[in-house]
Amino acid sequence: MWTTRRGALRALAAGGGVLGAGLAPRRRANAADWPTRPLTLVIPWAPGGGTDLVFRAMAPLLSERLGQPVTVVNRPGGSGTVGHMAIRTAVPDGTTFGAISAQLLTAPLLGPSPLTWHDLQPIALVNVDAAAFTVRADAPWRTLAELVEYARGNPETVRVGNSGPGGTWHIASLELERQAGIKLIHAPYAGAAPGIRDLLGGHIEAVAFSAVEARAPVEGGQARILAVTASRRLSLFPDVPTAAEQGYPIDLGAWRGLALPLNVPVPVVLRLQEAVAQVVDDPRFRSFMDGQGFGIRYLDADDMATFLEQQDAAYRRFFRA
Repeated sequence: MWTTRRGALRALAAGGGVLGAGLAPRRRANAADWPTRPLTLVIPWAPGGGTDLVFRAMAPLLSERLGQPVTVVNRPGGSGTVGHMAIRTAVPDGTTFGAISAQLLTAPLLGPSPLTWHDLQPIALVNVDAAAFTVRADAPWRTLAELVEYARGNPETVRVGNSGPGGTWHIASLELERQAGIKLIHAPYAGAAPGIRDLLGGHIEAVAFSAVEARAPVEGGQARILAVTASRRLSLFPDVPTAAEQGYPIDLGAWRGLALPLNVPVPVVLRLQEAVAQVVDDPRFRSFMDGQGFGIRYLDADDMATFLEQQDAAYRRFFRA
């Protein structure tokens, strides 16, 4: 498990030859010679979605750096489980890796998924889209604290549009409830567009969708973001404070990363991690992400393991697993 082997990759990258107490033995591998054949990048979702778009943009740039074709293969089904399992069961030589998202954590809590995040080797986190608590421009609340104060004095009167039960945006709203000691009315929507439409129409008081999804009405002067649930302010809205700055340390959002099967040789993991980091810094990739409105957040394998632990703990609180 990653709790016993975290730091091994970083230690090896720093020049240490000891892999750490919890690491299973790995075959010898020379990263300078890898890869010697084409790679496969598994997407656990259908073509055209956000995860597919992000990693299809990344694939040719990875190919440039690794010197081999990187073919994207979509393996949808089972709320991501089919694709995540395809990564898990691949030959552990590093030539098959794939995308992971929050469903890797929620599927075992909501259904009979046999897979958990401990069954995969993280490579890197590349994207997080934070929730944004957004209200109409003419709402009486100008800060999250003011909204919380009103909700505390008027329990179950503030209607917050978010995703359905178990969705990322619903969980962000639940976390605000838990930390602030308030009771909201959760209005579930199949997507951000109808929720924001109802917000602007006065049918609900707030929404907790991504900042990107709230961008148009905010920039058009119809809505105002009170807080974003991220560890730092977003470059898209640098003047909007985080929830943590206002006393509610919420770091939840839709995220996307890459992972390998277990027991891939450590030098290969490091080589692939390095290539991903270079792509994330590539102006072409950043231009794509900015143009599409995707947030960029890079974490290496060790830091991503910590991130997954934190996210898993947050989801388990709400699903009472």
